[in-house]
Amino acid sequence: MLLEKTHLVKSEIKSDIMNIACVIPTIREKSLAEFVKAWKPLIKKHHIDLIIIRDGDNPILSHNDIKMNVKDVMGQFSHLIYNKSDCVRNLGFAYIAKYLPDINYILTLDDDVLPIGDPIEAHLTALKQAKPINWLSTIIDEYPRGFPYGIREEAEVVLSHGIWRGVADWDAPTQLVKGNHPVKFYKGPIPKGIYYPMCGMNIMFKRKMLPYMYYAPMGHRVGMDRFADIWLGIISKRIADKKGWAVMTGYAEVLHKRASNVWANLKKEAIGLELNEDFWQGIETHPYFKVYNKTRKQWEKLIINYDLR
Repeated sequence: MLLEKTHLVKSEIKSDIMNIACVIPTIREKSLAEFVKAWKPLIKKHHIDLIIIRDGDNPILSHNDIKMNVKDVMGQFSHLIYNKSDCVRNLGFAYIAKYLPDINYILTLDDDVLPIGDPIEAHLTALKQAKPINWLSTIIDEYPRGFPYGIREEAEVVLSHGIWRGVADWDAPTQLVKGNHPVKFYKGPIPKGIYYPMCGMNIMFKRKMLPYMYYAPMGHRVGMDRFADIWLGIISKRIADKKGWAVMTGYAEVLHKRASNVWANLKKEAIGLELNEDFWQGIETHPYFKVYNKTRKQWEKLIINYDLR
């Protein structure tokens, strides 16, 4: 892409009303077509900027009539984008930070999920709240006797972690043993100092989180996959705790249609399963984490610089 066109993109792109952008990574045109058809009424209702990342050897970002490749968006920082993995959606986040200054809320969804009710409104409801993070209520959306009044609106919610019905999100060993069956989800804030398995197929977050929302490098360049969102969940929760922000889960629901291949998943997860047992405890002896920490720190600085322009 020519430099003149890049400048034109930045000056001409405007967001609408609620200032929401939605990033969708895909490798399946059929799934994408079904996704767009199912979500179209909600995209129109909430005036959402739809950003599609077509993954592959050379990922292409599409937004309205604009198409850009990794180098167009990232320039000398193209190495921060890992392809052939769900973490390719980072390209969409960088595009928002660089070219869409009016976007306040970022939604990201997988291409094989369908709406249940209005998940977008549910995400917004969660993100417009302030919640306690040092106490856990035993009642959903209410506070029983003894819950201190002074902390009932303790922390601003910055990330809404949505849930899914239909095909469960198991790791490969669990998928082999349990197959698929209905599950129940917790609804409420994740307490301070507590981690959770963040599934990245249905989340919305505020713009202030963009510097910290870097899906962990995965795919063929790494030799493992399926932990991009899980490890982002660990890092983003640490950031939220440090800044006194809240993370909510359980408000927005989608229907997950597609069961991934358990044997392919087992190969992809082989290394990460072991590393995941220790990473949340701060153990980062594997060489992978040297790369991960370097790239996410570069990402943070880059996104902050974009927003300061």
